[in-house]
Amino acid sequence: MFVIEVIPLKRSVQIESLSYFSSVAYTRGTIITIPVRNQQIRGVVVETKPVSGAKTALRAATFSLRKLPAQENTDTLSPIYIETAAELAEYYACHIGSIIYQLLPPEIRDGNIPLPHTHHTNAHTAVAPEVLQGTSPERFLAYRALVRETFAHAGSVLLVTPSSVEAAAAYEELSAGIEDRVVLLTSTMTTKSARAAYTLLDDFSKPKLIIATPAHSVIERHDITTVIIDSARSGNYRERVRPYLDTRTVLTLHAKKSGRRLIFADLLPRTEEEIKRREDVYGTIGETPKRIILPGKVSIVKMNDKPDGATPFKLFSPKVLSAIEATCAEKGKVFLFAARRGLSPVVACIDCGHIFRCPESGAPYSLVRLTIGGEEKRFFVCGVSGKRERAADVCPECGGWRLRERGIGIQHVYDELSSLLPGHPIVMFDHTTANTFKKASFLAEKFYKTKGAILIGTPMVLPYLIKGITTSVIVNMDALRATPTWRQQEETLGTLLHIREHTTETVYIQTRTDTDELLEQARTGSVEKFYDDEIALREGLQYPPYAHFIHLTWQGTRDAVEKTEQLVSTLLESYKPMLYSAPPSPKGALIRYALIRVGQSSWPNKKMADALRALPPTVRVFIDPDRIV
Repeated sequence: MFVIEVIPLKRSVQIESLSYFSSVAYTRGTIITIPVRNQQIRGVVVETKPVSGAKTALRAATFSLRKLPAQENTDTLSPIYIETAAELAEYYACHIGSIIYQLLPPEIRDGNIPLPHTHHTNAHTAVAPEVLQGTSPERFLAYRALVRETFAHAGSVLLVTPSSVEAAAAYEELSAGIEDRVVLLTSTMTTKSARAAYTLLDDFSKPKLIIATPAHSVIERHDITTVIIDSARSGNYRERVRPYLDTRTVLTLHAKKSGRRLIFADLLPRTEEEIKRREDVYGTIGETPKRIILPGKVSIVKMNDKPDGATPFKLFSPKVLSAIEATCAEKGKVFLFAARRGLSPVVACIDCGHIFRCPESGAPYSLVRLTIGGEEKRFFVCGVSGKRERAADVCPECGGWRLRERGIGIQHVYDELSSLLPGHPIVMFDHTTANTFKKASFLAEKFYKTKGAILIGTPMVLPYLIKGITTSVIVNMDALRATPTWRQQEETLGTLLHIREHTTETVYIQTRTDTDELLEQARTGSVEKFYDDEIALREGLQYPPYAHFIHLTWQGTRDAVEKTEQLVSTLLESYKPMLYSAPPSPKGALIRYALIRVGQSSWPNKKMADALRALPPTVRVFIDPDRIV
């Protein structure tokens, strides 16, 4: 008889491990089914001990151990997989079970598809990561060469993309002539295609090119020698649920342990990768350009109109509207980029100044128009928490009815353009019209197939811009630059360069502010100058990667928040957390933040990680966040 220690694979379970009696000595990393309360869940074995060696602990225990049920089929994770998860648990200050739960693809985690059988990845000498900078055609040209080179040495290649649509595009670009050796693993695949993909993954007769999205990126296959992270700057590599894993961090650590070659590739790699490249910590593939040459030229349009009671607000300048009409007349494609969702990103009372905010996150509500049952209705929607409620007719503070929309949302742009170009084919691509992969793909295909069509989209449309666009318009550059993130400069330049790359003629940037260095860098493609400025700024402010941010959030009534704040201050006193409130918190639900800045070489820190794990689950712990408000 043996005592088996098991890590539960369930996000909501706050227990580090559970122990059971077993008649079978399961090896470390074995995935089994375990009873927890009144349900059966999956778990991973971390230790097996004979009962004879655990008698003292069993006698001292205040509870009795349950016996494991018989296991029909078991899978086993490699030692490197478990070691990677253990180090990530220290890095993200959480339990290892939460890490493994996120690393395993849903279909394997839930037991619907067995873990692929392979020789376990063995430890090898770590290889320094590399950076590949270039346009999409240049990167895919390099990928083909890397695949041929790796295949020639009997190795497989793992290409990770941020989304399913980019994975499908990569498949189209790279599969010609090797269709029987390409495995496509995405979150949108059907059960049938998933089984076919895993069957092909289990075939070791030939090396494979594996194209995967983040949820399927940590793959157990012993012959993978090269890992490519495409569009490495994309925010889709960051998980949206606890423990907020960053796939780039996960793959970096896993590649280090397994000796895989790791390549970060993008048109504009993150500043973190550029710093390490300049310090020779990372290598460089090809040449690093000082200036990127892109097909689309930039025209900066200064909006000088001053709307008042007599002069209406103009969304489009005469120059931009003329360019849109001319492109449509020639049956070209027009893309309009709107930085904000809905009709308006903010709704305020002009009598008392009250701003409608989400009670859960404190973020301003967006006003969104939805059609339900053929009837148009308006809702307040929070982009942070996802909360939705019917839009108010009066101010809750003063009872006034003079509510005004502030800012320009995509639905406002759609309404304005529809009135200026009645009857013209216009496709709107946002969270209301493209809320599934199938709908999003349909809208993108409709746009590209319709001659003279206009596409209006929020940032979520950018991965779908895989073909040429004649004319592009940044409707409101000032809204794009108002994103509350310390990566704002990098994200803005990356967005502008991405749109330039897919525009064949002109990108019009409408702004009500003077042209600055960032717009000039976007116009000229001067990426080296951008990196020089950004690196100097981050080093001076001690922003990542020169330091790590550890961000805590909690909310509730004033008494509950003060009690939690006292606990946070006590547990983390030696790390000097900076405490501050949301600006401002919603009525009746105070939100508090704590920010700890840790030196680059001082994280992970086991003592601090243990203190963070000791916090109640009502405190959100976010390691290396892009936003700190």
